[in-house]
Amino acid sequence: MPSSRPPFSFFTLPRELRDTIYHFYLYEPEGYHYDLESGKLRAHGKRHIDLALVRTCSAIAAEMHHLPLQVNVLHFSTSSDPLESERSVSAHFDMLLTHKQLGDCLALFVVNEPTLSHYRTPDVNAKLALRYPQFAPMLQPTQEVIINGLKPCFSSSLRASGWGEAESLFIAFQSHMIELLSTSTDFPEALVNFYEKEYATASERDYAAGLLDVNDHPDLPEDERARRQRQRDYRKEHYGKEGRDKASILRRTLFMPSPDPWMIPTNSELAQMNMKVGLSATSLDDAGVYGGGGRDGDRDIKGLPWRRIRWRFSAAAAAIRFFKSISQATCSGIRKVVLHEARLSVARPESHALGLIPFCVQNPLLHIERRVNVWSTLLTTRPEYYTCPIHARAQDLVDYFNMDDNARWDSHDSWLSLWMSESFCRWVTEASALSAHGMPDRSFSLIFDGDPAPDQSSDLFELVKEDAAWQVAEADWYTRHSSSQGFERTRQRSLYKSEIFPQAINDIVEGKSCISCNFPTGNLHDPQRVLDMTHHITYEPTGRRSHQRMNNKWYGSRYRQRMQIPFNPSPPLPSSSDLTLQDLILKEQSDAI
Repeated sequence: MPSSRPPFSFFTLPRELRDTIYHFYLYEPEGYHYDLESGKLRAHGKRHIDLALVRTCSAIAAEMHHLPLQVNVLHFSTSSDPLESERSVSAHFDMLLTHKQLGDCLALFVVNEPTLSHYRTPDVNAKLALRYPQFAPMLQPTQEVIINGLKPCFSSSLRASGWGEAESLFIAFQSHMIELLSTSTDFPEALVNFYEKEYATASERDYAAGLLDVNDHPDLPEDERARRQRQRDYRKEHYGKEGRDKASILRRTLFMPSPDPWMIPTNSELAQMNMKVGLSATSLDDAGVYGGGGRDGDRDIKGLPWRRIRWRFSAAAAAIRFFKSISQATCSGIRKVVLHEARLSVARPESHALGLIPFCVQNPLLHIERRVNVWSTLLTTRPEYYTCPIHARAQDLVDYFNMDDNARWDSHDSWLSLWMSESFCRWVTEASALSAHGMPDRSFSLIFDGDPAPDQSSDLFELVKEDAAWQVAEADWYTRHSSSQGFERTRQRSLYKSEIFPQAINDIVEGKSCISCNFPTGNLHDPQRVLDMTHHITYEPTGRRSHQRMNNKWYGSRYRQRMQIPFNPSPPLPSSSDLTLQDLILKEQSDAI
């Protein structure tokens, strides 16, 4: 007898139950992972995502619309270019950004020279101070700077570290100043002419005013007078060529729009940008980054150093590329993104979260978690990588590779913990500045990842907390001695990291920040203890170089205290040598590419 029960229909189930079924069908415990080479999301293990149910009928497709991205976490990782030609794209893009920043720095380096200072009018200063109040003190040189014969703040190497603020903010300040100065139509040509025609003369004048001027030291022995005269002659010839080279850079970069550092350019896009500034495909080969020939045998790394390193785009850059490839409606369905910054990457990666702000504004339900590995990212980033990343890193790795094991430890490993705070500070400063740029509250978090050694990460973080306490103690010491350091002198102190660094560390330890660690952070360090340890430092209120002598005393005290604590990673971590060389491509590996 035929059944009178009507045939089952999936849509007779309540919507809540259907959604539960969709969730179980779509959910991947490991989430979706973005593949930079294909530009597509994959399930864990590079498996294709199964969406067959979506294609059964239009009604199910409508109900499941955006659900795959809602129920799964999207993961993005630092990505090395898959091919040699593609790896050249990331390296050359980093060089392009460095080239542009160098041009901007060259422009500001001489903006207060007598022949150029009139371009920086009170109106220009007022507009800059209104838009960037953090850097307003830089626009008016202090009396101390003038007395000491120093150029204003733009000339200092601190321009590469953001002058106590996020580096991305200072770069924007530089660009806006050049934009305002260039409203005077003859400023660009005057700037180029300064380097072409006056740079050698100005450098010679500065030399003559310095300690190397033999006329100021008639009592010098004859051989010393001859040596200093040779230095003077060399300086005059060298700076003439250097001036012409810098003028050439300025001509190419002054009006070049600065590309977003989180951009992942195609070969054609990079070629167009390079054409505008006169860079070619062989620019890195000709950039003076030739290293040693390498060792004989299996570990040979003969060849151009930059071609023997894995250059990577940041996880944030990969996520931004993905977001730009999908519609706004699709983007609105995403709930959580995790960025795994597990390796060094190109183009100032600390600032790349800025490129995520528009997507977080469009989608208030989106949360982005950026995870930075302490060991493979922070610890292996030397401070000089920020000013010339490609050249410095390539040459440094090759030279380090060619050392014997004992020399490696003596010349390198003992310094690892010293530059740890510099790297940590850059990430913290950039992340702390995101809200001022419009990042919605609770849309972003930065996590310092201590895996695979959380206990050792805690030990390393103790050194970071110490550096925060030392910065506070040094500032307090100057205050107690009634020393008005001013904007520039404060930021030139040997132990100064950034304006927010000590407070940011306090907030991390106390859990009051969008920045956290996945390892125990312990207790804060007392700056008074530092002052008790440095009671022997005496104040020198006068003297042309008293500031430098005070800096040396404070840095020497910190260095001696830090070197009392040997540092060397232990299992399950690789050795510090292996951590440093993790991105070096050995000969047998490069032959397989």
